[in-house]
Amino acid sequence: MAVQKGDKVAIHYIGRLKDGKEFDNSYENGEPIKFEVGGGMVIPGFENGVIGMEIGDKKTIVIPPEQAYGERMEEYVFDVSKSEFPKDADIHEGAIFQMQSDQGEIIPVVVSKIDGDTVYLDANHPLAGKELTFEMELVATGVEIPHHHCGCEECGDDCDCDDHDCGDHDCDCGCGHHH
Repeated sequence: MAVQKGDKVAIHYIGRLKDGKEFDNSYENGEPIKFEVGGGMVIPGFENGVIGMEIGDKKTIVIPPEQAYGERMEEYVFDVSKSEFPKDADIHEGAIFQMQSDQGEIIPVVVSKIDGDTVYLDANHPLAGKELTFEMELVATGVEIPHHHCGCEECGDDCDCDDHDCGDHDCDCGCGHHH
């Protein structure tokens, strides 16, 4: 039976950029991604790509930025003073920090440049503005969707938030980073 909105599916995939560089691979990660089609759990282009597939089907889809992580927004790049960081922070290009919005949402930011005492932070998703290609394989339907986990981007440890909204409290795995 062909997948439709509301189905709970398990998909194996390999994600590549336009130049062929692989950015994610569920086969290497050890298990397929599980989500409810139409539930907004994955990017829209990926979700739409699975509609109509049947178990065992394989296909390749190309997703434009507007159906993935959106266009890159220059207003999401801003500067702050080094004094805004904790004294023991390891500030270097490529370092990932987290900020909290006025609404309490946790936003990951990447240090994109350092100029003296000025640190430039980029809040764009790393795949924003990029066309994404996915090789997909539908491996199951009617799957149980795992409960929400969040994890620390620095140490990789998970914390089990159950049904809480991680943006509303400090969800701490014990490594000293807040997520």
